[in-house]
Amino acid sequence: MSGQIELDFAGDEDAKAEIGAAVRYLLRDASGGARGDIVQEVMEIVRGVANGVLPPQHSADAGAIKQAPISGITYKAYVIDAFRRDTDRWRATIRRLDGKKIRVAFPPSVLDEATTSADALTAEKAAELAKKAIDGGGLI
Repeated sequence: MSGQIELDFAGDEDAKAEIGAAVRYLLRDASGGARGDIVQEVMEIVRGVANGVLPPQHSADAGAIKQAPISGITYKAYVIDAFRRDTDRWRATIRRLDGKKIRVAFPPSVLDEATTSADALTAEKAAELAKKAIDGGGLI
C-alpha cells in the first residue's frame, strides 16, 4: 500500500499540499481548545509516521473509540499505543514486538493485542498503566 501512496504524489510539494488540505479539512469547524487538540493529534500522527509506528487498529465494533496514534512506545518485548476514547479518557493497547499472540491471565484468553481496562486522564498515564500490566505478569 505504501508504494501506491508514493505513486499518487507528483513530488514533495504535491505531498505537502495534500497534507495542508487534510489539516484544513480537520480544522474546518473547530475553534478554541478543540482546534488545539486537533493540531496536537496531527503532530502526534506525524511523529508516529516519522518513527515508523503504525496507528493501532481497532475492530469496527469499537465504535465509540477514537484513536490518536501518539505512542508506539517499546517496552520490554511489547509495543504500547495510547488512544483517546473520549475527552480525558485514554487507554492503551499492548502488543508483542515479535507479532506473537498475547496470553492474558485474567480473564484467560489469547489475543493479538490487549487493552488496558481502566481509563487514564492522559496518554502518558495510559502508557504507565500498560507498563504496570506488563510488569505485573498478567501478560505472557
